[in-house]
Amino acid sequence: MAKRNRDDFTDRTKLQIAKRAGWLCSFPTCRTPTVGATSDGEGEINIGTAAHICAAAPGGPRYDATMTPEERSSAKNGIWMCRDHGKAIDSTDAQFTVERLREWKRQAENESWRRVLRNEAATGQADATDPRLAQRLRAAAEADLRVFRQTAKWPVTSVALTLKVDDFDEPVTTSSLAGAVTSLDDLILVAPPGMGKTTTLFQIAEGVLADGKGTPLIVPLGDWATEGATVLDSILKRPAFRGISEDDFRKAAAQPGIVLLLDGWNELDMRARSRARVQVVALKAELPELGLIVSTRRQALDVPFGGTRVDLLPLNEGQQMQIAVAMRGDAGAKIVDQAWRTAGVRELVTIPLYLTALLSLPENAPFPTTKEEVLRHFVAVHEKEASHAEALYVVAQGFQQDYLDGLAVFATRAANTAIADTNARQSIFDTENLLADNRQITIKPQPDAVLNVLVSNHLLMRAGDTLGYAFQHQQFQEWYASHSVERRIIAEVDDPKQRETLKAEVFNLPAWEEPILFAVERLARGDVHQRTACGKAIVAAFEVDPILAAEMIFRSTEEVWSQIAATIQGLVARWHAPGKVDRAVRFMITSGRSEFLDAVWPLITDENDQISLKALRNCRRFRPSVLGSDAEKKIKALSPHLRTVLLSEMASRSGMDGLDLASAIAKNDPDPEVQASVVDALTFRRADRHVAEVLQNAGETTFDLIVRRDLVDDVDDDQVKKGVAAARMRQAAEKTSAYDRLRVIVYAQGGEDRSAELTDIISTMEIEQRQDAGVQLIYEARKRYSDAITQGLLARVRAGRALFYGADDILASAGFALEEEALLEIALSDPGRHDDRAEAAASVLGPIAVGRMVDAFLDAGARLRVDGRFDQTASEIYNGLQTRIAHVQGASLVAAVLARSVQADNGRMARLAELLSRHPDGDTDRGRPFDPASLAAVEALVEDWGSRMLASADAQRWHKASIATLPAMLPP
Repeated sequence: MAKRNRDDFTDRTKLQIAKRAGWLCSFPTCRTPTVGATSDGEGEINIGTAAHICAAAPGGPRYDATMTPEERSSAKNGIWMCRDHGKAIDSTDAQFTVERLREWKRQAENESWRRVLRNEAATGQADATDPRLAQRLRAAAEADLRVFRQTAKWPVTSVALTLKVDDFDEPVTTSSLAGAVTSLDDLILVAPPGMGKTTTLFQIAEGVLADGKGTPLIVPLGDWATEGATVLDSILKRPAFRGISEDDFRKAAAQPGIVLLLDGWNELDMRARSRARVQVVALKAELPELGLIVSTRRQALDVPFGGTRVDLLPLNEGQQMQIAVAMRGDAGAKIVDQAWRTAGVRELVTIPLYLTALLSLPENAPFPTTKEEVLRHFVAVHEKEASHAEALYVVAQGFQQDYLDGLAVFATRAANTAIADTNARQSIFDTENLLADNRQITIKPQPDAVLNVLVSNHLLMRAGDTLGYAFQHQQFQEWYASHSVERRIIAEVDDPKQRETLKAEVFNLPAWEEPILFAVERLARGDVHQRTACGKAIVAAFEVDPILAAEMIFRSTEEVWSQIAATIQGLVARWHAPGKVDRAVRFMITSGRSEFLDAVWPLITDENDQISLKALRNCRRFRPSVLGSDAEKKIKALSPHLRTVLLSEMASRSGMDGLDLASAIAKNDPDPEVQASVVDALTFRRADRHVAEVLQNAGETTFDLIVRRDLVDDVDDDQVKKGVAAARMRQAAEKTSAYDRLRVIVYAQGGEDRSAELTDIISTMEIEQRQDAGVQLIYEARKRYSDAITQGLLARVRAGRALFYGADDILASAGFALEEEALLEIALSDPGRHDDRAEAAASVLGPIAVGRMVDAFLDAGARLRVDGRFDQTASEIYNGLQTRIAHVQGASLVAAVLARSVQADNGRMARLAELLSRHPDGDTDRGRPFDPASLAAVEALVEDWGSRMLASADAQRWHKASIATLPAMLPP
């Protein structure tokens, strides 16, 4: 009889299908266990079957001729059933469609994961045939793990890491996964460098032993590759396994429970990887019950088995603090706290390697004075590790920085973080030629070999669906690119012609900003020649981008400033209009130089909040050093209101220096409102240590304010906890509703100013309906306390509390122009639906933030039709953003449109014109009127856009119509 042409499952595939379903029938109303022991305990009963979703041969149910034989016989095409339901789905019943069976399979596997990962009873497990042999092997694994604890490979932290398992919605910890590895499919652990792959495997191994259900065997593949032994021999020759033969191992591994943890697949070279692949495939074929977990930097195609992908997640703040306290106590907590306040470093310490590197700074050593120093320290940690150093020297011959510098420069020039494979190899080739020309190397390694070693042992990663490369973090790309900037500054800044080239190719391009600042930090702390070049570079940058020059000044030193102070001060004096919050003020505050205090102080302490807040928010970060050495004395002499404004803004918008100064002043401030406002800002920054400092000795009134405003959720300080608890008890005893308190203020006689209390009430009171009695009282109170009402509503927006009809108009009437990231995020959130809070947030945004809303609107407009098809999702986003932009201030919108006009094509000009045409103008409460300057700017835009469209050959009718309707909004 001729053999039938069937694409059947292998035994290994059947086992995979069964294990993924947890050995239960996948029929939704069945879930019958399919595997159990015989009555004598010597065998197994199996009433399950691996059924094909799409038939194995033509003529079978749901046969799909387009599938390949490999797809037809893969685990993805199989569903585990009891025999009855397996037979049922092979019938001709039309209800058993491919889609339905795949959904049943997905549900069964998801339930299986949930049962096991939540430590519920696992099915289908059996211990080794010989209990004594299993016990000996487990004891050997425990002894082996004790040896690992004495080595440098053992992790410095025991804090459980967090993992994302494919097809499982919720993250899991290493401890919960440990209880499941003997019951689940093989796992492939994937993470970028430094994330803690080795730590994860050790934590899983400890958890498996503690659970008592399995035997974990660790294999460091980097070490194995140097031994010349098989994977199995490398384990059994360790002292802990003395007396256990290969025969013993195979007997035990014939049953579920033994797990090989292969650490560092990415560390193997091509030859070692080929050896490992052959050996692992053979072991899996001979011992199908043997569990495998392999760690790698990416799910490479040559990982020798299929399995479920597990991704390591970054450390959350709680984990970071746990590790810091475990390693360094209070000193560690302070280091982490400062890292959180340092731009760029905050993201890096979510990676365990960099967190532990920072915590390994010598005892009493100060936090690195510059971000460049932090990055340099992190890179040194990578290169210092013995196995990395050896591999880098063998291939890169110690010139890894040169290769990475070249790659970083290429990526930065392209204003991108990804480098295509061909470009990466070209960059390596160019660097090799340069090294050879300088007689640094005589033999050029293959570019692929260099790229492989940088991926396996340094900060480079493979990225993208097609082969390409990227640095582990953009900060590292910028740091490596800064070496090229440094060399160019030294070589070119003195020559007039070359200096112009430097300005055009580096200082004038936003992508180079961070590399420039890293270069400045190094040069400013170098020798006399380097410091001189740094000063000249700052002056050259001022001619291109003064705000960049201000950042360069802030990142440099007193020695550099002394060289250029007179020149810069003269330029600023001619630029600044006294008494105006102009771009020169932004420069002065950004530079952090106290020489500009006389010009800045009157503006940031103006009694008019619109002036003081505009000045304080005129730059990305407020730099307290601009206030001079006696800043504390100056601030304490201000009125309570001005102290509240200045200290709150400092706590919200400064670096660590501003947090420290605001906390130091606020903790001794006699005014509870000042203290509560600073705590509010600190809480928003998650500066728990500073919050505790302010509240250590605070009075009852301060605690009453922060409890009433719900400012402090959980601060790990006993004194603060007691104060919060007492305030809550007092609040419960008062039993005075917000409505009653509001009513008393509205109808109070006399001249007492109740602004602070009113702001507090408005920010926290319950509003059950959009127009209830409380809302009517708010409108009454607004007649006398307009600013307090506005501040209270703004607090509600930030806190996510319900608003009432017209709240956005009250906020708009205040004329705010806030450049606040949190408010912008609210304004951009889920634009496809109506959201009162988002519209209110939009009403107070400044031109930069509004510009980002306009960018999102234009991007959605570009996606309305793709390949001639209408995109409903893009349309909803487009219309939603258009509605929200109608709530922004007229002047902010015009400024944002002006900034985008020059680069706009016909389509974008038309969409910008629509935004302006539909913007509500006029003097009604709902209006967002354009001021005279804005109207003049719109008039100029009409003329400019009209001319550009008439000159364009491809302007469509709707483009021209959008421009033509715009003049109708202008006054006659």
